[in-house]
Amino acid sequence: MNRSTIRVLFFLCGYTVSFPHLSHAESSYEGDLEYLFNERVRSVVVVEFFIQREIDRRPMEAIGLSIDRAGSILLLDSSLPLWVPVEDFRDFRVFIPGHDEEPATAKYLGRNPVTKWHYIRAATDVREHLVPVTDYACGGVKLGQPLWGIGVLPKKFDFEPYVLDGRLALVQHLPLGYGLSERLLGSPGGPVFDFQGRFVGWIANPSTRERVLFMGNDQYKVGLLPIRESGTFLLADDFFHDLENRPEDPWGGDVPWIGVSGMQPIDREVAGFFGLENQGALVLSTILENSPAAKGGLVGKDVVVALNGEALPKFRPDTVVQRFFERKILLSKPGELMRLTVIRGEEWKDIDIQVGVHPKRLHEAPRQYLADLGVTVREFVVWDAIQQRVHHGDATGVIAHFVRPNSPVNTAGLRRGDWIKEIDGQIVVGYDTAVSLLSGIEADETRDDFVLLIDRNNETSVLRVKLN
Repeated sequence: MNRSTIRVLFFLCGYTVSFPHLSHAESSYEGDLEYLFNERVRSVVVVEFFIQREIDRRPMEAIGLSIDRAGSILLLDSSLPLWVPVEDFRDFRVFIPGHDEEPATAKYLGRNPVTKWHYIRAATDVREHLVPVTDYACGGVKLGQPLWGIGVLPKKFDFEPYVLDGRLALVQHLPLGYGLSERLLGSPGGPVFDFQGRFVGWIANPSTRERVLFMGNDQYKVGLLPIRESGTFLLADDFFHDLENRPEDPWGGDVPWIGVSGMQPIDREVAGFFGLENQGALVLSTILENSPAAKGGLVGKDVVVALNGEALPKFRPDTVVQRFFERKILLSKPGELMRLTVIRGEEWKDIDIQVGVHPKRLHEAPRQYLADLGVTVREFVVWDAIQQRVHHGDATGVIAHFVRPNSPVNTAGLRRGDWIKEIDGQIVVGYDTAVSLLSGIEADETRDDFVLLIDRNNETSVLRVKLN
């Protein structure tokens, strides 16, 4: 049992306690921490919902943060799988941590197109219990500063909230500013405060912590990921900067896109050769056919060194420059011009690209479950073309999105993610063709079998599916 847990138990019993490691600044607010906790916990909720799958409903839960008086609640990007269609998110309910009242219903509003944060709106009957985090004063942080956050126990403990504390150990820009505490600060999705009660950050997904595993006389370096707590948080300034960039609809609206894939930062030796030691640079691997990037003149192996006349900043680790570049694209508007300065060979070139709209995304792709066959087929989209390393415009076929265990297609050897190119010798031109052919086979009670031509890991296979 750690000191933070002991402190929680003392608070729940009506006592306060001080520990030798606390600074004078922190201990001077120790008597008020219980009051601050009881007030600030009203900004935290637990959100339960279901993902409707072909043969079952998968229960999910996440910590949410109240952000306005209209009942809007913010969830981390990891709370809901980004590839799941919006219509498969069902039955949102909002619980008040530590209370036994019936949960309130909620509606899914969509996700932020830049940060991928999710927004829901709670029904009016719960809003009076919530205090938006925007009601609190906002504070900055400095190294060594004592901070505290809120954790939430599992449902079997009625989502009882508790307090955790730690000192700020590090600030990094990734490219948004993140703080890292010496200890775990709370549940991902919850707030972080200083000991004056000012909001200083939003707890992010936990970071992997390195440990040594001893097995007999051998030892191994392993990474451990906390399940319910994190010591990493997004700084308040960047949190509020992106907070109001809300989705236009549950599907996310039009997303800016230029059509590049496989970006990598250049290594130090190459950077030194081009005199780029003090800035960032990206090597472009794949330029998608007929994309805005291709139409603008970008080619594979171009090295991007500047965006709209400004050099790409240097980050540590250097892979963060890719996130910075992708974020700049997402913050642009379809139709506007984006000027990239690239190095091609030994030549420096300025290339103007008109930002386009992202083609159909994975969660937008239509799909159809054929229960008797045991398979869900999904339309082939740009993401699949990137994975398969083919030109999207030339690709035919569909993807096996789900394969039911012990079904006819599963017994024949079909696996999730297989690329179905032919059905009974007929080329699958597109999604509608596949659904039509498979529906016809499913409805034909006289059929004993049919044949699929599939591609898996760039290897072609023929599968005979027995129906009877």
